[in-house]
Amino acid sequence: MDVSIRANSSDYITTSIASAIRSPFRELSELLCGEYGGTVDNLWIDLELVESWARTDGKPKFPFRFQHRVSGRSRFGLPAMPDMLNVGHYSVRPDFRLLLSLPPQLVVPYSLSLIYNSTSVLIERQQKLGGVNAQLIRRKFLEGCRSIGHDLQHNPP
Repeated sequence: MDVSIRANSSDYITTSIASAIRSPFRELSELLCGEYGGTVDNLWIDLELVESWARTDGKPKFPFRFQHRVSGRSRFGLPAMPDMLNVGHYSVRPDFRLLLSLPPQLVVPYSLSLIYNSTSVLIERQQKLGGVNAQLIRRKFLEGCRSIGHDLQHNPP
């Protein structure tokens, strides 16, 4: 499974946050790529950093969804990208007040904790995803965080 954790969009208020989490998200994504069984080939997790785009009920804009094929074709005249097969994709909504009030050294651990907690959706949908080993993903997530300097089990934000 290829894993991609990103904050694809930010605004002028969250630009510094997006910059701070870009590298840890990229490193963790690379560490999480591997074999987990099941039918998911790609897992995309987006951290929402534009509050005005967020749903007013406090829920993430995009709940977990599973698509069998995501087309890489471009409608804008750009070169086509390869199609992605069996994609699990969802977004995570932070508490914007808390996120913006955190000191810079706590932004990354807070963001990683949100993403980790969100992976519980994989446990709930484990059987529908062909028996993907969600526990292994979560364990490797914690190990990956630890290896990049953020021990979520011992220093929760």
